[in-house]
Amino acid sequence: MVGPGLVLAGTSIATGEWLFGPAVTAQYGGTLLWLASVSILLQVFCNLMMMRYAIYCGEGIIVGGLRTRPGPRAWVLCYAILDLAAIWPFNASNAAVPLAAAWLGHLPGPADTGFVKGLGYAIFVLAFVPLIFGGTVYRMLEKIMTIKLGLVLAYFTFVGLFMVSGPVAWEVFVGFFRFGSVPLRPDTLVVDQHFTVARRDGEALFVLKGAVQPTHLWVSEFRVQPRPLERVTVYKKPEQIPPSWRSHYDALTARSASLVVSNRFFIESQDGPMLWTLSGEIQSDRAWKADQVTLTNPDATRTYHALDAVPASERARIEEWIEGRGLRRVGLLGYLGEHGRLPPLDWAMIAAFAAIAGAGGLSNTLFSNYARDKGWGMGAHVGAIPSAVGGRTITLSHVGKVFPLTSENLARWKDWMRHITRDQVVIWMLCSFLGVALPCMMSLEFMRNTTVEGHRVAAMMAEGMALRHPGYSQLLWSLTLLCGFAVLAPGQVSVGDQIARRWTDIIWTVSKRARNLQGGQVRRVYYGILAIYGVWGLIALSLFNPLQIAKIGAVLGNLSLGVSALHSLYINRSLLPGPLQPSKWLQLGVLLCGCFFIGITVVVVVTL
Repeated sequence: MVGPGLVLAGTSIATGEWLFGPAVTAQYGGTLLWLASVSILLQVFCNLMMMRYAIYCGEGIIVGGLRTRPGPRAWVLCYAILDLAAIWPFNASNAAVPLAAAWLGHLPGPADTGFVKGLGYAIFVLAFVPLIFGGTVYRMLEKIMTIKLGLVLAYFTFVGLFMVSGPVAWEVFVGFFRFGSVPLRPDTLVVDQHFTVARRDGEALFVLKGAVQPTHLWVSEFRVQPRPLERVTVYKKPEQIPPSWRSHYDALTARSASLVVSNRFFIESQDGPMLWTLSGEIQSDRAWKADQVTLTNPDATRTYHALDAVPASERARIEEWIEGRGLRRVGLLGYLGEHGRLPPLDWAMIAAFAAIAGAGGLSNTLFSNYARDKGWGMGAHVGAIPSAVGGRTITLSHVGKVFPLTSENLARWKDWMRHITRDQVVIWMLCSFLGVALPCMMSLEFMRNTTVEGHRVAAMMAEGMALRHPGYSQLLWSLTLLCGFAVLAPGQVSVGDQIARRWTDIIWTVSKRARNLQGGQVRRVYYGILAIYGVWGLIALSLFNPLQIAKIGAVLGNLSLGVSALHSLYINRSLLPGPLQPSKWLQLGVLLCGCFFIGITVVVVVTL
């Protein structure tokens, strides 16, 4: 009764939820979580459309696509391009960081780069081992993801219930329903030990981001924008900064150190001639309380020590900052109408978050493949991909099988449609929302205003928890790091399977040489593709920055999901007989899904 929803839920709680979710909420609070709601809900429609094709004939949705116009050659080329989003082994490289931190006892630094990279290689290679044993590849994946979900969600839930404050939990919950809202950050925002401090010199804007550590001031980036709306230059290392801008860097470094105070916040923002300055206390429940407000314009400077004393005309903005924990929420459409452009946010990171909330990319196509391998519907008459060891009696047919449209079969068809809907709504959608919400709660509780540096999100979250609860620091540090590893490492197992599975189905269907093989010999194709991916993955790990390849893969995944969603609609409308055609509501949902994810890709390209 439990099937693909469980496997893909385990896959879904991975890089997006553990890396991009906390990264987005740390910078923008819970304001943008509505994008995850839209993403997950639209993917439910897409997944149902893909699974119903497998129930009808036992074939994967991409195999069905090869049967549509303009023909298999065109679609093989199309999916080869779209699959470029999935070939980056960022799960292994990112899983290496929390494992290295647990081993070293501290966040990996530049001196530990070789050790972290070596762990990444080891995790990547070991991720192929579970795909070799177990009868069918699907059944082994089901076991792995069941264990992963149980352990990870149990730890997340414990932290959410006993360590996350009420206001933070409410902020995350409400964020899923604030459709159309976007956050505006002040120029300078300091929260606890984390800082984003700005300085203006004429038209130029200089911004320093980082945190004050127990032993030193850590700078994550120095940003320079010579003029409004011009391209921003980002410097990650002090030695990269030109001498003409070095004085601004030094001044911002000194000011940042002076503004950081434990359990305090500081806001400064220039709006026309008015300079707003706000500071106060972060209370034990993480709510903010202002104790000093300064308003400066060319005529005068006014200071207030109680919020009630601020004039009503100016109090509203201050209350917005306090309620939003340093952010102001505005409507996206209203901002576009007023300014004629999108707000200055990290849209590539936001698009990556929306892309991987849920499954994302071509991962959704695997719902149809897993339904077949589980034996649902007509998949029971087609077979599955056998493991290299232990799967000798299992075969996979080269073509699917359909059923006669009798009244009895139509009744069974409706039962299967209800069954896959339960699989999606009760298991996959619920787990996907929990997978987004719980890490984001932890991010807002322990990492608010943190600038995510490289691929260290899991380790930074563990550090934040250890600092907040020093009496349990070692235990929380170890458990959070191991949880981060448990989230990311199984994702690499799934990614390898997904790539090999997609192209095994394609080759098994279109290649004349493959069609001459017996059903049990499909393992040769599957493990041959897996070997090629293994070689490529080792090359990619040695050449690319882990977070960058994760971001590139996720952004490209938006386009992949958008195109595959629209193609699945076309497949169902073209190949399914009239009585089995999808409802208008399902077709509309898939159409919106395709437009949404292609639209996000366009937004990223426009804002580059």
